[in-house]
Amino acid sequence: MIVRSIAGGVEVLAPAKLNLYLEVLKRRPDDYHDIESLMAAVDLFDVLTVRDEPSGAIVLECDDPSLPVDGRNLVVKAAELLRASTGCASGARISLQKAIPAQAGLGGGSSDAAATLAALDRLWNLETSPGRLDAMAGEIGSDVAFFLHAPAAVCRGRGELVEPVSLSFPLHFVLVVPPVGLSTVDVYRRLQPPEDPRTIGPVLDALARGGPSELGRSLFNRLQPVAETLRPELIGVRDALASLDSLLCGSMMSGSGSAYFGLGRDSAAADRAADVLKPIGLGWVRAVTCGP
Repeated sequence: MIVRSIAGGVEVLAPAKLNLYLEVLKRRPDDYHDIESLMAAVDLFDVLTVRDEPSGAIVLECDDPSLPVDGRNLVVKAAELLRASTGCASGARISLQKAIPAQAGLGGGSSDAAATLAALDRLWNLETSPGRLDAMAGEIGSDVAFFLHAPAAVCRGRGELVEPVSLSFPLHFVLVVPPVGLSTVDVYRRLQPPEDPRTIGPVLDALARGGPSELGRSLFNRLQPVAETLRPELIGVRDALASLDSLLCGSMMSGSGSAYFGLGRDSAAADRAADVLKPIGLGWVRAVTCGP
């Protein structure tokens, strides 16, 4: 994420994420699942602007009227948790401009929450330690901590245990967001974890020592077949991306869906794939990048 001071406050660009690898290891007693995932942040951003609120309240404004602006929103939850955990008595007025689609497996809500922690820590001059911010992020939601360590990391546990990894080359994607959403809870509820989980080693090797072609062959998402069973119309998105093998090294659904991405052979190939897909009517299409 990108955090910068502005007149009277702080602005944060909160990125979307893609899961380049996602294996579900087992169901936990708390009804969550242990996972192992390689996540990458891309240059599709929500924008949060944070300023002091003299009343001492936490006030959230959002340009998407479908989203709640009370404690059900992870932004408010993050602000309240940071304040309670640090004993801070200050208020904040937070403006959220949404660009990351909801129910698409792109982590928009989690990214916004992480951005809130980073922005308010600066606005309120708290100087909270990274470890303490990570712990708060884990309380808020499974993927929140990742965004404090972007652009790329391996996430384990229910997603809150984050190990940053280096990128040796930029990654260029075409992103397709269909006009249907998927509930993460519904997808996981219908999943049967494998007896013999796939290992993350090959995708990490490809990221460290290979190139786009090798990485494309290593993409994997255990949730994709379940999501496509719930929403058979997604198969058309999958097949459209698979047909562009001259431009893409591989393609996959992100997280619990419904967004799909294709890994471009280079930046021009990702742009060309977007140009090909836009007229088809599969949904919202854009070329995005993650890279050093």
